Formats: sequence, C-alpha cells, structure tokens
Amino acid sequence: MPVADQFSPARQRLLLAAVMSGLLLAMLDQTIVGTALPTIVRELGGSSLYVWAITAYLVPATVTLPIYARLSDRYGRKALLLTGMALFLTGSALAATAQDMTQLIAFRGLQGLGAGALEGLSFILVADFFGGRRNAALQGALAALMGVSFIAGPLIGGFLADQVGWRSVFAVNLPVGVAAMAVVARVLPGWIGRSEARSTPLDVAGIISLTAAVGLLLVGLNERTRADASGMLPAWTEPRVGGLIAAGLALLAAFVAIERRAAAPIVPLRLLTDRRTGAILLSGATAMFGLFAGVLLLPRYFQTVRDVSATHSGLLIYPLMLGLLVAVNVAAAIIVRRLAFRGTVLWGYALAALGALGFATFDGSTPDWQSLAFMGLLGVGIGPTLSGLQIALQRSIAPADIGAAMGTLLLGRQIGGAIALAAAETIYRAREHAGASAAVATGTGVLAVALAGALIAALALASLPRGAGRLPQPAMSSPAG
Repeated sequence: MPVADQFSPARQRLLLAAVMSGLLLAMLDQTIVGTALPTIVRELGGSSLYVWAITAYLVPATVTLPIYARLSDRYGRKALLLTGMALFLTGSALAATAQDMTQLIAFRGLQGLGAGALEGLSFILVADFFGGRRNAALQGALAALMGVSFIAGPLIGGFLADQVGWRSVFAVNLPVGVAAMAVVARVLPGWIGRSEARSTPLDVAGIISLTAAVGLLLVGLNERTRADASGMLPAWTEPRVGGLIAAGLALLAAFVAIERRAAAPIVPLRLLTDRRTGAILLSGATAMFGLFAGVLLLPRYFQTVRDVSATHSGLLIYPLMLGLLVAVNVAAAIIVRRLAFRGTVLWGYALAALGALGFATFDGSTPDWQSLAFMGLLGVGIGPTLSGLQIALQRSIAPADIGAAMGTLLLGRQIGGAIALAAAETIYRAREHAGASAAVATGTGVLAVALAGALIAALALASLPRGAGRLPQPAMSSPAG
C-alpha cells in the first residue's frame, strides 16, 4: 500500500503543507529578489555586484539539486531536507541583516545551498508517499506551485520592497520556514527514501566535477545577459562568457567519464542512454524555454513601451500563470486516466508553439488583448510538460532511481532556463542594435526562444517508438528499512 496510508489524514496534510511551503519559499527566492535589487543597491551600494545577488543563489540551488536527491537515497529524505531547510533559513536570516553587497551575496549563496533540497526533495517525497491518481494530482499541484512562484516572485518582491522594506524579502521566509521545519522534524520518518547501503562508495569525484561543471556553465550563461552601459552584451568569445562555458563543458565531459566508473553515480548514465527516459529528460530541459523568455522580456516591454509600473507589469503577465495553472492540473488528470502521456504533452507543445507564433507580428501597436491571449496560450502549452513529464518519468523507472531521476530532471530544467534567458537577451539586444523597436525586439525574442524550446522538446518525444507513450499501472509503495 502507499506509504501515506500508514499515517493519519491530519499527519498527511501537515507534511504536505510543510513540503509545499518549503518549495514555495525556495522557488520564490529565485525571482523575488530581482525587483527588490534596485532598492537594495541604493542602500548598500556595490552596483557592480548587482547581478551576483541573483547568481549567488541560482548556482548552488541548481548544482545541489541532483546531489541532495542522490544523497537522500543513502541517508533518507528527512536528514537531507532538514539540512537544506536549516541552511536556507540561516541564509535568509543573515541576508536580512546584510550591511553591504558582499555580505548579501555570501548569504544568498548560503540560501541557495539549502534551496536545492527544498526544490528537489519536495517532488521526490510526494512520489515516495503517494501512489496512483493522488500522486499525479499532487505532482501537478507542486509543478503549478513552481510555475506560479516563478511568475509571482517579481510582483511580491516589488511590493515588499516598496511597502515594507527590502529586508522583509528575506525575513518573510523565517516564520513559514521554521514552522515547516518543525513539522518535517516531527512528522516525517527517517527511513523514508533510504534505499542505498552506507557501505556503498560515495561518488565524491562525481559530486565535485558536477558542481564545478554546472557552476561554470551557469555563471558563463549569466554573464552573457549582462549588458554594459551602452546596452551591449559581452561577446560569446570573451573569457567570462565563452571561456567559462567551454571550461564547464570540458568538466561535464570529465563528469560523464567519472560516472561511467562510479559504483553509485550521482547521475546514473542509464537514465540518459535509455531511449524513453533520455527523451523525457531532454524534453523537460527545453520545454520551459517560453516561460523563461516571457518572464524576462514581457515585463520590460510593458514598463518601457506601455509605461506601466513594475507592479502593474507583473499583473499583466498573469495570463501566462493562469494558463499554466489550469493546464498543469488538467493534463495530469488526463494522463493518469488514459495511462498515456505523449499525446497530451505533444498537444501542449503545439499550443505553446501557436502562442509563440503570435509574437511574430508583435509591435508597439499590438492590442493588449492580443498579447494577453498569446501569453495565455504559452501558459496552457507549457503546463502539461510540468506535470506530465514528471509523472511519465516516475512511471518509467525503478523506485530506487526516483531520487536520481527527479534530481536530473530538475537540474535539466534549471540549465535549460539559463540557456533560454541568455538566448532571449541575446536576440533582444541584437534586434535593438539592428534598429528594431523595443516591442519588436521583445516579440522576436519570445518567438524564437519559445518556438525553439517547444520544437526540440516535441522532437524528443516524437522520436520514441509507437506505444512508448503508454504508462504502466502505478506500483504500490512499501516502506523501506
């Protein structure tokens, strides 16, 4: 029987609330600081370090996703989740007291080290606890929460910075986080998720090489989005961009070689080489390109072309969020009922492509209702990938591989997001310097990145043989250890 059935409904609800609260806080902190940063820099100084307040959080939060997931197979979900919560809350408390940008960046890095556990283990714990339709519904809810957090973060950050003070952006994590940590410590059994003997050699070389590779890739891609005073982006060939990316790719190749020989690899290569799981992971890495491009470019369009406030621009991209919210849950229900995922997800990609194509004629005269409709289509198209691919991946692997598989899927999404942001900003700046208006540059950036992401993701799934989109009946969970 599902593990959750061993607990009373009240304990189940408490644990779910704690897990969802942790995920919400971690995802919000990826974007909530962006709109508060101008206020922070005015008070603390250090404008040259502006972007590092975001990068310092994003890099460790991304790098640690598969590491927390994999180590939780050895030490249990509870130990790793509590470790992540403690690091995240400590970083939040210190960031709220920062006296200069250097301190803030260091404390944001500490937050990010903990956030990887909150983001990755939330999905894995739901897979551990619940089976069948309830698992699918909850995976959909968590995926929707992730999407909503991504879009709502800038709005909440701007409101808190304007109305309460920028330190509240970090301090607000503490009461919710402490309560969630107390529930996890009291309710979650230590044996949940423990499937690997501690005598198995730990993949230290894999952890180090993966951390260095992903860190260099993310910093290099992030540097590509940093324009100088004239609005020019650094060239791909510059050492701080191309050099870091090349070094990251070289270390990634070394990581693959290490994983081939590891007794218990952080990322089992069989997940990537298996035709079905490999296609799901590739599709998941590019499916959200349109969401990242839209959230980056559209608020700037509304502020600079439509001349609305930062808060108002956040509200204007809500059709993207609403479309995503509806689609992520509807798709999960359809997939579980039909026991097939490919058709539903491919229809989503078609709708996302249609929404992207709407931006082909986007300019300063485009009526607001059209831009809102295009955003809604993007959201509806991206939603099925968030829940559908997670359900498909969980049903395609052995229970012992859930931690590694989910960690790899989430890592792929984050790296894909960094690629999408760099590509969208590159296209936007190139169109502007070619003489296009800000509106046209925005439309071109969203069109190209969203369409490319949907196309690559769709081709990955379409390459699967006939019948590969069918899912087995969910297996009944059982306690371990």
